[in-house]
Amino acid sequence: MMWKKKALTIKAKLLLLILFFLCVPLLAFGASWYASSTESIEKNAISYSEQLVRQINGQLDSYFADLERVTYPLLLHPHIQTFMKLEPNEQYERFVISRKISEELFPSIIFGRPDIYGLSIVSKNGIATASYNGLAAMESYEQYKDALLGDQNYKIMGLSFKDYTPVLTIARRFLDTLSYQSAGMLVVHLRMNEIIKICEKIKLGESGFVWIMDQQGNIVYHPDKEKWGKPVGDRGIRLNLDDRSGYYVENVAGEKMLVIYDRSQATGWTLVSEVPLSQLNGDLVRWRNVTVWIGLLLVGLALFLVGGFSLYMTQSLSHLQRLMRRAEEGDLTIRAPERRDDEIGSLNRSFNRMAGKIQSLIEEVQHSKQKENEMELRQRESALQAMQSQINPHFLYNTLEIINSYAIIEGVKPISRMATSLAGIFRYSIGHPQQTVTLKEELRYIRTYLEIQQERFKTLHVEADVQEDELGRVMALRLMIQPLVENAFKHGYDRHKLKPTYIGIFGEKRDDVYLLRIEDRGGGMDPALRDKYNEMFMGGNGGTAEAGGDSEMIAPAVQPGAIGLWNVHQRIRLSFSEGYGLYIVKSDETGTIVEMRLKYMA
Repeated sequence: MMWKKKALTIKAKLLLLILFFLCVPLLAFGASWYASSTESIEKNAISYSEQLVRQINGQLDSYFADLERVTYPLLLHPHIQTFMKLEPNEQYERFVISRKISEELFPSIIFGRPDIYGLSIVSKNGIATASYNGLAAMESYEQYKDALLGDQNYKIMGLSFKDYTPVLTIARRFLDTLSYQSAGMLVVHLRMNEIIKICEKIKLGESGFVWIMDQQGNIVYHPDKEKWGKPVGDRGIRLNLDDRSGYYVENVAGEKMLVIYDRSQATGWTLVSEVPLSQLNGDLVRWRNVTVWIGLLLVGLALFLVGGFSLYMTQSLSHLQRLMRRAEEGDLTIRAPERRDDEIGSLNRSFNRMAGKIQSLIEEVQHSKQKENEMELRQRESALQAMQSQINPHFLYNTLEIINSYAIIEGVKPISRMATSLAGIFRYSIGHPQQTVTLKEELRYIRTYLEIQQERFKTLHVEADVQEDELGRVMALRLMIQPLVENAFKHGYDRHKLKPTYIGIFGEKRDDVYLLRIEDRGGGMDPALRDKYNEMFMGGNGGTAEAGGDSEMIAPAVQPGAIGLWNVHQRIRLSFSEGYGLYIVKSDETGTIVEMRLKYMA
C-alpha cells in the first residue's frame, strides 16, 4: 500500500505564506536597513564633527591673523624705527623714545584687547622697552631671537607663565626700512581667554572636548589645565606623522572614542577633538532605534491582525468542516452560526438551509413511507374483509346457477334476474381490491348492484347521468363506488328510519380530472362528523387523533357490512396520488352528496 502524503491545511498554508513572503523579506530588509543606517549615521556624525573641528581651527587662524594685522603698524612707525637705531649709551634719547612708545603706541594696541597680557620691543643693540617689564623684555629677546630664522618673520613660540598667569608668546621680527635687515623683535604675550572661548564654543556630545598641540608636541590648550605646556607623548608622534587631517577610533576603557584632528598651515597647531562615538550619534541612533521599534511594532501588529484574521477564517471553516462531518454521519439537527455578514456567514446559512432541506426531505420520505405502510396495512384489512364476505366463489356460482335454473323452470323471472345479477356481482368482486379498472366497468357493476336493491326496495329510484364515451378514459378501482352506495342505504336511510327513495350518480369532466357524485335523499350526517371527514380527506393525515379521534374516522372498517369512506379515499390516493379522492359536498336533512375525484386519461 503506497503512503499518501497528507495535504497541507489552509491554516498551515496561510502561516507559511505569512512566514516566507512577509516575515523573512521584512527581517532581511530590516537587517540590511539597520546595518546601512548605522554606517550612514556614523559617517554623518564623523563628517559633522570634522566640519566643527575645521571651523574651530579656522577661527583660531583668523584670531592670529587679526593679531598680526593689528601689530603690523608698529613695524613702520617712526618711533619704533628710531628706537631700533639707538645705542646703549644714549640714555636720554632712549628714555624719551621709550616714553613716547609707552604712551602713544602701546595703548593703541592694548586698548580694547584684554587678551593681550603685554607687549615688548627689543632692538638688536640690546635696548628694550615693554608695557609691563623691561627686564622681562630683554629675557624674551634672548630666548626667542634665534627662533626667527630665514624668511619666517612671525611665529607662535609656545606657552609660558608670567606671574603665575599662563600666556602664549608670539614673536615678530622688525626690519630696517632702509636696509631691510633685522633690527629687533616684537614680543606679544597673550592671555588664553580668547583661545579658551573659541575652543569651548562648540560642544561635542556630553563629555567630548577639544585640545591643541603645537609643532613641538606640547599641549597648548586642554580642558585639564594641569596638562598645559606638557608634552603629549606617543599620541603626539602619531598625530604628527599622520596626514594633515583625519580621524580614527580607539577604545578607551571599553568605549569607542572618536579622535578627529586637523593641522593648521598658518599656526602649525594641531586641533584634536575627542568624543565618545555613542554620544556623537546618540540622537540619531536613538531615532533609528525608535524607528526600528515602531517598524517592528507595526509589522507585529500587521502580522497579528493578518494572522488573527486568517486563523479566525480557518477556524470558521474548520468548524463548518466538523459540522459537515457530523451531517455526513447522520446528525442533521446541527446548525452553523449565522451571526456573520461576510462570505463565511453566507456559507453557514447555505449549509443550514441545505441541512434543513435534507432533514425535511428525509422526514417527508419517512412520513410518506409510514403512510404508505399504513395504507397498505389498511388496504390488506379491506381486502381481507372483502375476501371474507365472498365465502367460496365457486360454491356461490353453482348455487346461483341452480337457483336460476329452478326459477326458469318455474317461470319466476324476478328470481332468475336476481340470481343472474348476483352471480355477476360475485364474479366482479373476486378480483384484487386494488386492481385498476375503468369507470365504465365499475359503473356496470354498480348498476347490477342497484338492480338487486330495486328488487328489494320498490320505492327506490336510480338516476344516472354520465357520458358513456368518456368513461373508458377515467381510471377507477374495483368496489370503490359500492361502499358509498351502501353508506347511503345504511347511514342515510336506515339510521334515520327512512325508506330508500333515490340514488343518483352523475359525472362530468373538469380540466384534467373526472368528478363523480353519488347523491341520496336520506337524513344526512352530523355536521361535525362531516367536517372531520372532510378535514381528513383534505389533509391526508392518516386518521390520527389530530383529526378528531372519532371511531368512524380512525377505523371505519370495523363497522359491520361496510368498508368505509376513509378506506375508499385512501385506496384512490394510494393508486393515483394525493390529488384524487373523496369530498363530502353536502350532508344535511335533505340528503348527502359525496364527490369523487378520479384520474382522467387524455
